Amino acid sequence: MPGGELEGVLRDSDVPVVVDFFATWCGPCAWIVPTLRSLAETHGSRVRILKIDVDEAPDLALNYRIASVPTVILFHRGTEAGRSVGVEPERVQKMVNAAVEGAPGS
Repeated sequence: MPGGELEGVLRDSDVPVVVDFFATWCGPCAWIVPTLRSLAETHGSRVRILKIDVDEAPDLALNYRIASVPTVILFHRGTEAGRSVGVEPERVQKMVNAAVEGAPGS
């Protein structure tokens, strides 16, 4: 996803957007996938989940200050509302649930 396209999605989304920055070579990146799937199933259209491969989109990784993968960033109303670095399923669930309910993400 090109940077301009991501910025447009974040700006125009009426629902919280979760962006999972990952790499295919990163074993721990796969560990967060079940949590993201569960959130998608639980919240349906009330949340949008995107995956960005940092090797395919290094400009986005640089722009969003991704120093380690996995990094999951929650955007709410176009601004960053929460960030989780590493495998922290409980933190990701908490910030997404709070955003979907209209509370601050972290």
